[in-house]
Amino acid sequence: MAQETMKAMKILVAVDGSECGLAAVENTGRMPWPAETSVEVLAVAEIPTPTLPWSMPLPSGNFETWERIFEERATAQTAQALERFNEVNLGRCEVKARTLRGSAREAILGEADHIDADLIVLGTHGYNAFERFWLGSVSRAVAAHARCSVRIVRHKEARDSGKTRILLAVDGSVFGERAAAAIAARPWPENTEIKVISVIHLPFTPTPETWALPESYYSELERAGREQAREAIDRALALLAGAVSTAGTPLPISSEPIVGHAEDRIIETAKSWEADLIVVGSHGRSGWKRFLLGSVSHAVVSHAPCSVEIVRFPEDQTETHQS
Repeated sequence: MAQETMKAMKILVAVDGSECGLAAVENTGRMPWPAETSVEVLAVAEIPTPTLPWSMPLPSGNFETWERIFEERATAQTAQALERFNEVNLGRCEVKARTLRGSAREAILGEADHIDADLIVLGTHGYNAFERFWLGSVSRAVAAHARCSVRIVRHKEARDSGKTRILLAVDGSVFGERAAAAIAARPWPENTEIKVISVIHLPFTPTPETWALPESYYSELERAGREQAREAIDRALALLAGAVSTAGTPLPISSEPIVGHAEDRIIETAKSWEADLIVVGSHGRSGWKRFLLGSVSHAVVSHAPCSVEIVRFPEDQTETHQS
């Protein structure tokens, strides 16, 4: 699939002046997106309330000063981000900046809906009054409630190999297949590799109540799990057959079914394989279609050694509510 025939994307990059936010900008700027892809850099002036629980109310004049300071800071953040983006992107994408006032999470989600974004990109950490961890607030809220895909960027030191390694985790659900299709729908840097895994999670371990089961029961259970994992991998591989580099060459792809707890094995594999990006679907398969962010996706985003992208399409939320 040539890059020119790939669908252009609309990408929203949220920044806050932190190094993690700038890492998200650089990550976006370095990627070879489809032709005519547009990028919007967004900074939010999250102005503190004039009444603080530990102090007297601020005089209105002082609060107006705070408003101006935070708005100027947001403008400076977008200027810094644009400069960094243009340094690494070299004009490949159209880019613009915008600043908004209000709650960061609400502004990011609202702006993504407003521009009909395909992907939101943000860093793992951010600044507020206490320089807190974003995954407990903004990043987690955006990942949980966005109507599009979300990439949470974690900065990594470059390896000597110069390779980009993408770890795709699938489970046989339509959401995992969409994640595979999303990878195939974009061009990737030269020397990109893809590894597809499907984790076989046995539903329970032996207890006194299960001793009476035949010895072959657990081996049969694992065999069935491996068959299901192999089917999930094969469907993903079929979709990934169109995955190409910027030169139009097919990407090398490997695969492996793994036994264990999904979140643990995904993270372990990402570490041992030195992945640069983990890609997962927005929902999973565990007897029913469930929202992964409360379980597997949240654990992966929180503890992964690299960036994580949660692939989501607007119709995914509708399907979840109908499940």
